[in-house]
Amino acid sequence: MARAENAARMAQQSIKDGIEAFKSVREAAQLHSDAREELRVLQESLEEHTAELRHRIDIEERYPQIVADQTAELNEATYLVQEAQQRISDLEASRADLEKQLTAMKRRHEDQLRPYLNVAESTKGRADDAARTLADARRTVRNAEAGLADTSKRRDQRISTINRSRDTAQDRLRRIDADIAAQQDAEVVDESALARLQAERASVQSNLEAAIADIPIITEEANQAVTSAQEHLFAQKQQLAQVEREAEAAKKEATERRAEYDQMLKQAQDEEKALSDEIRAHIQAIDRANEEIGEAQDRADIAAEALQEAEAIHATPHQTIALRDIVAREQTDVHVQQDAVDELAANERELRKGTFKQRLVLILSAVGVVIVIIAIVVAIILGRRAAKSAADAAAQPTQIERSASDDKADSKDAKDSKTSSTSTKTEDATSADADRASSAATDTEQNDTGASIDAETDLTQDDEV
Repeated sequence: MARAENAARMAQQSIKDGIEAFKSVREAAQLHSDAREELRVLQESLEEHTAELRHRIDIEERYPQIVADQTAELNEATYLVQEAQQRISDLEASRADLEKQLTAMKRRHEDQLRPYLNVAESTKGRADDAARTLADARRTVRNAEAGLADTSKRRDQRISTINRSRDTAQDRLRRIDADIAAQQDAEVVDESALARLQAERASVQSNLEAAIADIPIITEEANQAVTSAQEHLFAQKQQLAQVEREAEAAKKEATERRAEYDQMLKQAQDEEKALSDEIRAHIQAIDRANEEIGEAQDRADIAAEALQEAEAIHATPHQTIALRDIVAREQTDVHVQQDAVDELAANERELRKGTFKQRLVLILSAVGVVIVIIAIVVAIILGRRAAKSAADAAAQPTQIERSASDDKADSKDAKDSKTSSTSTKTEDATSADADRASSAATDTEQNDTGASIDAETDLTQDDEV
């Protein structure tokens, strides 16, 4: 029993020593980190002031040359600005004069081209009129040709009709003569029939003589109509040829006048384009001059800024002396702080080495506690599952007990229900206890795990140191 109490006190003391060791190491590491941060700030300030001091010394050493160079640069840039401004002024005046010339040229070309345009338009109108007249003449010729064909057709029809009338009358007359001869040769002559035939013969003879007399007259009239149609067609063709010549001449003249106007228009446009290109070249030259002014102004600004800085440094030597003092003081502070950092690093290293055993014991203790808690949680979970399985087996009746007696079924069901309720309550209580134990174990495990992680981090830092 005394040995157990002694072991417990030793374990408690080991854990306490481990915690104190971790705390001491953390404090030493924090002091070391703060010292290094302060050293970094001092070094940055020293670098900044050292660069500024070197710059002031360089400017002071090269002050005469800087003044000469930057003054020359400033003068040259100023001259370039003035020269470019004068060039812009000249270009603006020249561009304005060219724009006036372009306006006057356009007006002059418009006046020169107007008569040619009017002639071209008038000849185009006459050509269009001649083309319409030509179309009318061609239509008239086609109508005359159609009239000639129609007249020739009617002539042939009239001549054919009168010839058929003559032939018909001659055939009729021959038939009547035959009938009369037959009537006269008959044994008994029918005087009335013979008189009728003779009267009919006289009428047919009269028609035949009239048809024979009309043949030359109708033929002459028809031929005269055809001749008149031919003469009309010839006259229309002569007129068509004249109209075609006139239309061709009008079209040719309109084409020539239009070509003449187009040529003069192109010449005028070329002259205007040449002047417009010259104006555009002036505008581009003005833009380039403005760019040169901007570049020269930038050079002048840089030179003026450098000259102003050199004069300011040259006029304030006391600031350079003060900056030297600041740099010397900061160098001393950096050396002192570096020594402090080295000392703190050595202290931290020694402390880590001296407390390594105590911290390792604390880590192993934390790991052991975590393992015990995990074992307890696993045992609770397995016990809860076993209790649940037993309650489920007790709550189910067998098939043999059900078939034994229907009268005892109600009593047995009541007993089973009571048993199931009791098992369920037991199971719920067991589950609640297991949940509370699991929660407590989880909290303890998290705390121990955090301590273990912190301890492992410190050990890692020991390895780094």
